[in-house]
Amino acid sequence: MAFRLKSSGFHLRFNSPVPQPKSQTALSGAGFAVITALLFGITTPIAKVFLDQVQPWMLAGLLFLGGGLGLLPLYLIQRWRQRPSASLRSRDWYWLGASILSGGIIGPVLLTMGLAHTPAATASLLLNGEGVFTALLAWTIFRERWHWNVFFGLVAITAGGIVLSQGEQAKAAFSWSALAILGTCLAWAIDSNLTKKVADRDPVQIAMLKGGVAGGINVAIALMLGQPLPPLLPLLGILSVGFLTNGLTLLCFVLALRAIGASRTGAYLALSPFTGAAIAILFLGEPLTRSLVIAAVLMAIGAGLCARVSDG
Repeated sequence: MAFRLKSSGFHLRFNSPVPQPKSQTALSGAGFAVITALLFGITTPIAKVFLDQVQPWMLAGLLFLGGGLGLLPLYLIQRWRQRPSASLRSRDWYWLGASILSGGIIGPVLLTMGLAHTPAATASLLLNGEGVFTALLAWTIFRERWHWNVFFGLVAITAGGIVLSQGEQAKAAFSWSALAILGTCLAWAIDSNLTKKVADRDPVQIAMLKGGVAGGINVAIALMLGQPLPPLLPLLGILSVGFLTNGLTLLCFVLALRAIGASRTGAYLALSPFTGAAIAILFLGEPLTRSLVIAAVLMAIGAGLCARVSDG
């Protein structure tokens, strides 16, 4: 028996998917993309909090490791009940390995390094660049279908980023830390398009391996660099947050990629920075500046345009 994830009257099998109407598949994919965006949106402000206790490279590794370890029981139960027919094959490991390197090792390290010197709200909005890079790569290199709504939406999102860079916190926008965050966007965009190549395989297996392998490698590198593990209670807290912000997020992300492709999934992910910015302002006490408001409005318009894509 394959596991099913049900929501709003639709379901997707984790393995051996049966054909579904195109409109239903698109609805499912959009739902998983929105869930991904909301879960991912809380990562930036939470990571900012943990940076007071853990050094950047170690934090990146532990968050991913928490995602992989959290999905391991689900994967083992799945295999015990019935061997998945959509398990990864030998030719898939090249795509998965490259995606882990880009999105699971390079991207998170750049993000945590950038967060060390960038306000969480600003960083959250700068992460909208991921959707831009993802769509551009999908259209130009990976030959996905072009959508004008997505294009104009990404123009609005880019305009918001420019406003943000010229505003009250411009010193953060053009610093090396902001460039590191934009580098994160590019790394994750590459990861999205590479993961699309294996998205029809077992999503639990993919998400577990991406989190576990990337986390283990980053933790090992951090230890070699002399970055210690945090005390037990903070460690358990980071791993638990990692299961939510990386494990479940990666699972929903793969399901979205399978249904609607990299460019549209990346467009929906433009919603996530607003979640992060709101949390940073409401709970971390960061200031609500004029440039932040203008940028958020422009990016919200862009995200809305990206979501209004016909499935024909």
